[in-house]
Amino acid sequence: MRFITGASKAVLYARIALHVAGRYLFRVKPKEYPRFLRRALTLLLNFWPNKAVRIAAGYKIYIYLPAYPSAAFFRALEAKLLRTPPGPVSVVFSTTKACSYHCPHCYQRQDAGADMPEPVLIATAQALKQAGVSFLNIEGGEPFLRYERLLHLVRATSGATEIWVNTTGDGVTLERLNALKSAGLCGIMVSIHAPEAAAHDAFTGIPGAFETACRALRLCREMDLGTAINSVLSETDIGQGKLDAMMALAHSLDCDFVQLIHPKPAGLWLGNPDAIQTRDQFLAALRATHLLYNSRRNRALPVLAAQVFEERPEGLGCTAGGVDRFYVNAAGEVQPCEFLNISFGNVTREPFETIFARMRAAFAAPTQEWPCCTQSHRIAELLREHNLKTTPLPSEYAAEFMAGWRRGEQPGVYRKMGLYR
Repeated sequence: MRFITGASKAVLYARIALHVAGRYLFRVKPKEYPRFLRRALTLLLNFWPNKAVRIAAGYKIYIYLPAYPSAAFFRALEAKLLRTPPGPVSVVFSTTKACSYHCPHCYQRQDAGADMPEPVLIATAQALKQAGVSFLNIEGGEPFLRYERLLHLVRATSGATEIWVNTTGDGVTLERLNALKSAGLCGIMVSIHAPEAAAHDAFTGIPGAFETACRALRLCREMDLGTAINSVLSETDIGQGKLDAMMALAHSLDCDFVQLIHPKPAGLWLGNPDAIQTRDQFLAALRATHLLYNSRRNRALPVLAAQVFEERPEGLGCTAGGVDRFYVNAAGEVQPCEFLNISFGNVTREPFETIFARMRAAFAAPTQEWPCCTQSHRIAELLREHNLKTTPLPSEYAAEFMAGWRRGEQPGVYRKMGLYR
């Protein structure tokens, strides 16, 4: 059974809980063991509303949590529950700015700087593992346009790390997928921003982009790699039924996930309030849709991973800044999130550990707020005030940015876990 709901999902969660309890029975101090179990169960049950899916690496209960029972899964739990302070689980890591597409929402189109040298790229990836990262989400630009660089990175970071690659599909071949899988690749996320060829091609500015994306997903199925569609849909698109059409497309392509990314005022959309989805009624309806597609009624369809559901106030909220996730751009700028165009330092000029500590001091705990949406105007203002034409906002202005921002309450799951004061 590939997609798992109902009683089968209950059995899977019971299996995970018993495995975790047994594995750490003698690894955690007796006085701390009950609290560890309570925290682990609270974290895992947060993902209960999601459908589980079985891929070659194991069982996925959340798109950014490594598959159970892989070594990466247990590294993720240990980073979150046994480290002080808790460590991040995932990072979006850009290998190159190179891209032939012209997507109007690109969050890195205005980024400055050349691609970091490959030795720095590899050394940074190793430092990410030391920081506790167990889910590596490699992207570009288009990473397949610098394929050898991509292959070397996957080889250098495999082992107790689940690796997925974000792509448009441009440059994906069966031969390359085979080499990447042998090197440790787990899955591919392909960007499709409209369920119809003409609309997607118009969005990217590239004729044939839709078929290129679909072909890449078909090749991944041949290789038994995990597959996901990444899609940014507007409120109008969703109202016109395009999310349902996207789910149908993903089903026809035999995908594991559709990740619905809500529009962010970042990059080319920086400071654009029209890009933000904020209506409570719409967000509530979209969260209900997430539950519907992950219900037993839709067991045959791919998992819908709607960010507005995962980031809900009673859920994980925003975990940017190294709480759960962060971003390293192609030039080496370390950012709280790919959608938050501010840097805390560059790995070509400072050790990653120094930069990461600086960022964690600023982002010490998760929040219910989505700063990519609520603080983008502040980043745009600072860029204008300092006459800066490129992103991200340099690290010397990070303190100025943080001084103007009072972070909100912790989200429900982390408040229950009690990991952060």
